[in-house]
Amino acid sequence: MKQTDAFIRAYHDFKKTVDLTKSGILPELDDLVWCMLMGVPKVPADEESSEEAQITAIEQRVAILKAVFVEANRNQSEDFIDRGLLIYDQAGKVARILLKEAD
Repeated sequence: MKQTDAFIRAYHDFKKTVDLTKSGILPELDDLVWCMLMGVPKVPADEESSEEAQITAIEQRVAILKAVFVEANRNQSEDFIDRGLLIYDQAGKVARILLKEAD
């Protein structure tokens, strides 16, 4: 249960840093990959030392970023939101590939 609490706290901490009044902007793939690899937003898996922790951190970042994107763009079309979510998924995939290649 503590992992869930830490994840929810990480979501709320990141959400507080985002201007939710700005909407209608699709994320840039390269910027997202860079952020994920640099540890933005901070997530609970960053505190772990297991071999899978980096991959888990990417997955947690993707989930948080997607949730905030949807919240910020709740008044946009479903097509727009789907395109944005796809970009987040692609960024997570690229970040995971880069991490695996670095090992």
